[in-house]
Amino acid sequence: MSISVPGALARNSLALAAEFAAALLMRGFQPHWLPVMLGLVALVSGLPHGTEAGFVHRVVLALGAVAIALCAARALDEADPALLWQVLTGVLALTQTVSLTRLSRRGPAPVRGRRT
Repeated sequence: MSISVPGALARNSLALAAEFAAALLMRGFQPHWLPVMLGLVALVSGLPHGTEAGFVHRVVLALGAVAIALCAARALDEADPALLWQVLTGVLALTQTVSLTRLSRRGPAPVRGRRT
């Protein structure tokens, strides 16, 4: 199986950009966390479109994106950045990147009901 480089790059870039934007919006004294998190979950759960990702995998990706955004916001909000939040953000982002790359490698989902 070959990897779909444009697909993997696009999925990873969109996920990381959305998480970074969410982390920036979550900073401050009273962030509007509900609309930001709902938008992030909706976007990231739709990223594996065209792959064989099931419901569980999409939910895990979305929850991981929320965790990344929360850890990154915490790391950005600290006056003296704690190494724990930075490392945790990096580990979660690396795990998500590997997961999305593996999904892109699987290829498109088969179309059911079509005779060839």
